[in-house]
Amino acid sequence: MLLAPLASAHEFWLVPHDGVTAVDKKVVFELRIGPTWPGVQSPRLNNLVDWFIAKDAKGVRKVEGRDGALAVGHLQTRAVGATVVAMRTNSTRINLSAIEFNEYLEEEGLSNVLALRKRYDLMQTPGREQYSRCAKSIVLVGGRSDGFDRVMDMPLEFVAHTDPLKFQAGDEFHLQLFFNGEPLAGNLVKAQLKADPVKEVMAISDEHGRVALPLTDPGLWLFSTVHMEPSGEDGVDWESLWASLTVNISSKDRSPSQ
Repeated sequence: MLLAPLASAHEFWLVPHDGVTAVDKKVVFELRIGPTWPGVQSPRLNNLVDWFIAKDAKGVRKVEGRDGALAVGHLQTRAVGATVVAMRTNSTRINLSAIEFNEYLEEEGLSNVLALRKRYDLMQTPGREQYSRCAKSIVLVGGRSDGFDRVMDMPLEFVAHTDPLKFQAGDEFHLQLFFNGEPLAGNLVKAQLKADPVKEVMAISDEHGRVALPLTDPGLWLFSTVHMEPSGEDGVDWESLWASLTVNISSKDRSPSQ
């Protein structure tokens, strides 16, 4: 019961204990939930995971783990380059009061849903929502980043277009957002740096689902977004997907001429 409020928190992300590592090393993943870093570490709840896989230069495999464990999964690295990990959760239903639901929509930039609620005079009705999550993390192995832009076939997914090992602090980090394999426009994307205090920047995805976020510092970054549509299921008004991506971003030194 104590975990119920955390389970409905917006951000939900994977944190690898060694996001930059070598071949043949064990990487343990923890799950964090909350509105911002550092969040609260959550165990792997029963029936949470639909599937949990990793993709590297050698192919696709399952990320091992068990329900009830504090570590949600683990793997042994086996190839130089990027190992991209993706967790798809099962759906959960939640009922929020009208005030809570409207505040949530405003925080996540879901203006399309707010507009529908206003149009059909639903602003004073509770929000009956069914949601699931698409969490992704990039592990960099052997000092290489080949394959950092791998697609993991999640219904809502970030794909990085900037090499995390070649980024220069102060430049823009480029991502693309996909919904069911198609670029998703008009979504609010948040980027948060694991730091004290937390640093956050935001952008809206363009017509091609792209965002360019100016990141001032290297470190472990969390990218997140929410997409919501009306639901046709009984007892539910809205269906939402929450996507996240974590990656350790390095910063290359600029040459004196830059």
